[in-house]
Amino acid sequence: MSKKNTVKSFEDLFEQLEGIVKKMDTGDIELEESLTLFEEGMSIVKEGKKKLDEAELKIKKLTHK
Repeated sequence: MSKKNTVKSFEDLFEQLEGIVKKMDTGDIELEESLTLFEEGMSIVKEGKKKLDEAELKIKKLTHK
């Protein structure tokens, strides 16, 4: 199964993002790898925000009946 078809929880995304931040904080990586990690991190942030927005919408629907 490819990564694109795998549904990750918000917590999984957050953990993955923390790993990227730790790698970048070391300062021991080259510019190209930093850019790659940054792009990956931004993609994870976007996916996480989507999950949060969906959860917020669901809560609004449940509380405004």
